[in-house]
Amino acid sequence: MQHTTKAQTRARVVLAAAIAAAALWIGMAFVPAILWAGVLAIGIEPLRTRLVGRLPGRPTLVAALLTLAVLLVVLIPLSIAISQAVVEAQSVAAWIADARANGVPVPDWVARLPWGAPEVTAWWTLHLATPEAAAAEFGRLDQSLWRAHSGALTHTLVRRVVVFAFTLVVLFFLLRDRDDIVRQLERGATRAFGDAGDRLGRQIFAAVRGAVDGMVLLGLAQGILMAILFAIGGVPHPILLGLSSGLASIIPFGLAVVLVLAVLLLLAKGAVMAAIVVGAIGYALNFVIDHFLRPSLIGGTTRLPFVWVLIGILGGVETIGLLGLFVGPAVMAALVLLWREWVAEGDIGGAESAHTAELRP
Repeated sequence: MQHTTKAQTRARVVLAAAIAAAALWIGMAFVPAILWAGVLAIGIEPLRTRLVGRLPGRPTLVAALLTLAVLLVVLIPLSIAISQAVVEAQSVAAWIADARANGVPVPDWVARLPWGAPEVTAWWTLHLATPEAAAAEFGRLDQSLWRAHSGALTHTLVRRVVVFAFTLVVLFFLLRDRDDIVRQLERGATRAFGDAGDRLGRQIFAAVRGAVDGMVLLGLAQGILMAILFAIGGVPHPILLGLSSGLASIIPFGLAVVLVLAVLLLLAKGAVMAAIVVGAIGYALNFVIDHFLRPSLIGGTTRLPFVWVLIGILGGVETIGLLGLFVGPAVMAALVLLWREWVAEGDIGGAESAHTAELRP
């Protein structure tokens, strides 16, 4: 039997690294789609397990049903939001045309503002009250500006559609071949890193699951609660704003933007007290979820401290966008696990390090 020399081993490592780098360079545009597919596969793993129990021996059908469900979950709310946006855009266009022709009188609610009413009245009278002032103000929304950005917007939209379609394709194969893929990943991680590789994989898996639960499920619950709050408070379009709240709450502090919009809509109606109540309750709800429930769900499964959860979420969003909400906590969870094992044993592959890490907070 021919033995492999050290030079041959190094050459194989260099060749493997070069091939991996070339493959990453070629497929760089689709790396986000692959990561999204992995996040979705981990997030719907409990549902896949239940469906496999009901449809044993039919992994292709299970994968197809789950992929179709993901497609519908994305398309249905998106279609509702787009249809509502089109209706609102038509109303806004008609209002702007009327404002240019007749001006916009100072609304009654301005006089009822608790502070700043004279300043707001003066600004409104100067910029919007007369047809000439309103036409000049709205004239700044030049159509040439929209035409200049329409090409970039179309390119971005097409690229997002392609990435989403590729994400669904990858998700289907991940779900269909899930057992084989997990087995190969576990074997590869164990061969490369020993027992620490298996623990790292489980830690990353748990962090992604926690992020999905903390972001998506809590976002859904938050959207429902905000829709109820908006409906009771008399905010226009409570369902649409509730849906926007659920989506915005996935992004840290994103709900604050929707909440400010709801408060402004109530102020425009003259409902100052309702605006204060909705703003206060919405802020309190957002504070509790963002600072207690969400970090507990994300960090609780991996014993990840709150500060690392926050760094992972905010840093991930800043670095790679929305995908960072799920990848960021996973990276921080892996880092914290490596540090705990290193401090516990001085060797990340130590036999007793896993037990010691589990005892640490």
